[in-house]
Amino acid sequence: MTNKREDHLKRGSDVTPLEALTAGSIAGAVSRAVTAPLDTIKIRLQLESSGFKERNTVPTIIKNLLRHEGPIAFWKGNVPAEILYILYGGTQFASYSVLNTHLLRLEQLYHLRLSEASHSLIVGTGSGMASTLVTYPFDLLRTRLVANKTRNLLSMSGTVRGILETEGIRGVFAGVRPAMLSVSTTSGLMFWSYELAREFSKNLKHVPFIEGICGFIAGAFAKGVTFPLDTLRKRCQMCSVVHGHPFSALHLFVAIVKKEGVLGLYKGFGVSIIKTAPTSAISLFMYEYSLSFIKKIDL
Repeated sequence: MTNKREDHLKRGSDVTPLEALTAGSIAGAVSRAVTAPLDTIKIRLQLESSGFKERNTVPTIIKNLLRHEGPIAFWKGNVPAEILYILYGGTQFASYSVLNTHLLRLEQLYHLRLSEASHSLIVGTGSGMASTLVTYPFDLLRTRLVANKTRNLLSMSGTVRGILETEGIRGVFAGVRPAMLSVSTTSGLMFWSYELAREFSKNLKHVPFIEGICGFIAGAFAKGVTFPLDTLRKRCQMCSVVHGHPFSALHLFVAIVKKEGVLGLYKGFGVSIIKTAPTSAISLFMYEYSLSFIKKIDL
């Protein structure tokens, strides 16, 4: 592997969409495999409708999962989730590569002077939108499978068939609006803060896993800002199952605040940070190093 510690996400990086797609898919697959159980716990916490003070704690969630559903419950929905992360990672980084190139051309054409971080914020937001549109049905499917609290695992095909029969094609995209806002904002902020962290750490390139450390900081910051939108997205995805019919994101937002308080929007936040920060760290680290390897072998 090359010793050159490049930042392949900075403005003007020479990364083709195919290279970014390949490296991004690898990054998505690895990051999901490592953090799957934490994702299950986070989603279960987010879907609780009790008041914030009455919510189940993380140890209680873990105990209930083991007692009533068995250890395999921590990997419920893992198949669509792996597909989701591979597609999301590939689409996110490939679209980032394309948007990175085109935005640079616009900056040069119109003599714009964007900072590296601002450039990454715009490109990251766009890549978040693109990856959400491509992968959203798998995100919804993962949530439905994880929400199943029986020992019997639901099948992907049966769940999809049930959604289409009872909710129609719109059901596959339930909650897509808050998802677009949540994911695009998270993505933009993550790439923005990652570039800031890389800039501040440019004299620390000799530090092992520096890309991962910067990614950890970026992931924690981005998730901290946008977490309420993520909770709202999960509630929208389960609305038809819980209530029998969909509600608007605004309706659910008001209902959560009234019944559970503002902190109800932050259920599972601690687990999310524990999960998201390492996920971002692993994803960005694997992307950078996979890309270095790909370029070395001239894939």
